[in-house]
Amino acid sequence: MRRYGPIGAMMKAAIFAACAFAASGVVAAADNALTARERSEGWILLFDGKTLDGWDSSNPAPPSAASRGKQAKKAPQPGAAPAVGSNPRACSESVEVPPGASHWEVRDGVLAPCGDPAGYLSTKTEYRNFVLQVDFRTGGDTNSGIFIRSPEGIQGYEVQIWRSQPAGYNTGSIVGTAKTGRDYHFIADAWNHYEITADGDHLIVVLNGAKTVDTHDARFADGHIRLQYQKYPIEFKNIKLKLLK
Repeated sequence: MRRYGPIGAMMKAAIFAACAFAASGVVAAADNALTARERSEGWILLFDGKTLDGWDSSNPAPPSAASRGKQAKKAPQPGAAPAVGSNPRACSESVEVPPGASHWEVRDGVLAPCGDPAGYLSTKTEYRNFVLQVDFRTGGDTNSGIFIRSPEGIQGYEVQIWRSQPAGYNTGSIVGTAKTGRDYHFIADAWNHYEITADGDHLIVVLNGAKTVDTHDARFADGHIRLQYQKYPIEFKNIKLKLLK
């Protein structure tokens, strides 16, 4: 019997996995594109990698004074980053942004907010029941989030991208709805993957393959999908959605 050393065994396993993957007929999609299988399953592409078609950068109305006061009373976690950053990415294009809007660019196939002011990028269409997939890349100290079922204003369910949020709704949590049972960390300066399911009152969040939240809440039945920009450099791509019946 032929025996393999540790390195040889790992190489054999890798080759076997690659062959099995190829035999399965599964083909990974290029960035901001759908595979034939995804199209057959009903996935739609929300970002084409080239334009802001289907999106709106107008900022929703700010929270009420009562809401701001309530938030201010919460003691911050040790080491929590500021809610709004002070080092936004410089914009590559000189574009006049409409009053009340934030600046979002498409750079090399990714959505990249830049400059002032902080704000949001929202889908023009509202969605109710769905599975949403989003890739994001940002630094270790950041504050951002992906809102789902977000009506007018900045309500809705915010899936957090913030390693130490003041009230303890850290990465993988749904702000004001469900905290994670333990700490989950995105990989700084690398691409991370969120899969978010909203099916009736059932909400599930998966970060890089790990389920972070599985909860029930019925406050928001439908609304926009919103990407948050808090003047920390961040990028988004591969934004895909499958409607659920």
